[in-house]
Amino acid sequence: MNNQLRWNITIRVWLAAIIVGFTINTPSMPSIWYTITSAILATIFIWGGVVFEAIFKKMGASARPTPQQTQSPINDKAYKLAVLLEMMDEDEREEFKHQLKNDLMSSGDSESLSIESLITEKRKRG
Repeated sequence: MNNQLRWNITIRVWLAAIIVGFTINTPSMPSIWYTITSAILATIFIWGGVVFEAIFKKMGASARPTPQQTQSPINDKAYKLAVLLEMMDEDEREEFKHQLKNDLMSSGDSESLSIESLITEKRKRG
């Protein structure tokens, strides 16, 4: 439920509570206090999830799964590779790049791997 929908529902609950509270109001038993109490409880139920989520975020916990928990195996591998590359120094990265290039060129797919396709792929990423 988004916040706009919560606002719409909250406003309707309060309007209904006020109208019913003044309509059914009798001198011997004022009902406005019951309807206002009901509106307050309804508002707490409507907005409670938002409040609790903010509290959990401040405490460090989350009601929703984090992106790392919902990542696919491919994204997980890409993340690990990025961390590995960050941990490497410049010489290690150059060695890794040359080894990867040699592995690609020596594989059976070398006919489909052309300079033009590598340049096109590089331009897409950059």
